[in-house]
Amino acid sequence: MRFLVFLSLLTFIPGYSQPSATLDALLAKHRADPSNPNICQQIGVAFTQSQEFDKAETFFREAVRLNPQFWAARKNLATVLWFLDRKAESEREFQEVTRVLPADPVPHLYLGLAAHARRDFANAKMQFEAAGELASDNPEIFPALLESLLATSDWKSANALLVKMSARHEENPEGWRMLAEAYDGAGKPEDAYRAFHRALEADPASEETYVALAEFASAHGNDEYALKVVAQGLARRPQSGPLYFEQGLLWAWKGDRIHAEAAFQKANSIKPDWAPPLMALGVSKMESGDAGQATAEFQKARTADPGDYRTHFLYATALTRDAHDSAQDRAAALQALHQAIELNPKDARPYVLLGQLDPDGAEADWQMALKIDPENATALYELGRLYQKRGKSAEAQRLLEKFRAAKAKMHGEEDSLVQILRVIQRPAAASDSSTRSR
Repeated sequence: MRFLVFLSLLTFIPGYSQPSATLDALLAKHRADPSNPNICQQIGVAFTQSQEFDKAETFFREAVRLNPQFWAARKNLATVLWFLDRKAESEREFQEVTRVLPADPVPHLYLGLAAHARRDFANAKMQFEAAGELASDNPEIFPALLESLLATSDWKSANALLVKMSARHEENPEGWRMLAEAYDGAGKPEDAYRAFHRALEADPASEETYVALAEFASAHGNDEYALKVVAQGLARRPQSGPLYFEQGLLWAWKGDRIHAEAAFQKANSIKPDWAPPLMALGVSKMESGDAGQATAEFQKARTADPGDYRTHFLYATALTRDAHDSAQDRAAALQALHQAIELNPKDARPYVLLGQLDPDGAEADWQMALKIDPENATALYELGRLYQKRGKSAEAQRLLEKFRAAKAKMHGEEDSLVQILRVIQRPAAASDSSTRSR
C-alpha cells in the first residue's frame, strides 16, 4: 500500500504551500531559515516522495515542534511512522489529529487499518466509515473493510460495497466468497448460495470459488450437487489440481475409494509437489490395509512440504500400523511425531500417538492432549486405563465416562476415510493449517 504514503501529503492545510523547489534548494532554504515550519514540512514531503522515511520523520517532527498546530505536518509524521512500521506511534499521532480535525478522512483510514490489524473489527468499521470514500473506493483497503463489515454482521453494507465495486466493473470474486462464507457461518445458507454465484459471475474460471461452493454444498448434505459444481469447474479449468483434489474428497465422503484415489492421483500428476493429494492417497492406502504404501505416500508428502506438521504425523501413524513394525520404524515414528509437535504444538493427535509409543512419557503426553482437546476419545481412554492400573479409581472412572460420551458422538467415523477431511487442509487455502470438519 505504498500509495497510502501520499494520502496525507495530498491533503493540505490552507496557507501552506507544497514543495515546488528541488530538495537541495529546500535544504538551502532551511539552512537560511531553520525556524520556518513550512520549509521543514516541504523537505519532509520531498524525502517521503523518495521513500526516505527516516529522514522525512526528522523534518516533520521539526515542523511540529516549531508549530504544534501544524496538523498537516503531524499527519505526515504519522504517515511516515506507519511506513517505518512504528504503528503504535503512528496511531497516537493520528488520534491527536482526529481530536482537532474530526472530519479529516485520512487519520480515520489509518486508525481503521490499525484497529483491523488488532482484529478490533467494530472500531475498524467505525473508523473506515468515518474515512468515507477514501476507504470504500480504495481497492487496497477493500479486504480490511469487507472483513470488518462481515465480522460485525453488517451484511447490508458488505453487500452494498460489493455491488458498488461491480457497478464500477471492479468485480471481486474473493469478496463475494468472503460474504458467502460469512453468511453461511451466520446460518444464512440461501444468502450464501447467492453470494457464491455472484463470485462465479465475477470470475467464471475461478477454481477457488468452485472449490468453496462445492464444500458449501457438501457441508449442507448435497454431495451430488457438489460433484456437479466441481465438474463445471473442471470444464473451465481442466488442469486444476485443487478441483481434482476436492473431487477426490467428495468421492471419499461417498465411500467410493476407487474414484477418490483416481482423483487424488490426477491432482498429484498436475501438482506433483503439492502435499494434500499425497496425504489423501496415503490415508486411503492405510485404510485399505496397505500400511507400506501409505508410508511411502506420506514420505513423499513430507518431502513435498516438510513444514506441514500433518505430513509427519501421518507418516508416524502409518509406520505404527505396519505389520512389519520394527525398532527402527518406532524410532522413525517417534522422531516424526516430535517434528509434528514442534511445527504445531496445538494439535492433540501427535501427543496421543506419542504417548502410545513412549510409555515413560505417556501420562504427560495424554494429559497434554486432553488440555488441547478435552474430548479426544483416544487420550481419554488411554489415560483412564492407565489410572485404572495405578489404582486411581475415581479419576479413571471420570475419564472413561467422558470417553464413552465422546465415542458416542463419533458415530464410528474415526476409522473411516473421513480421516482425510479431519487431517488434510482445504485445497482452496493451501497455506491454511485448519482442518475441515463436518
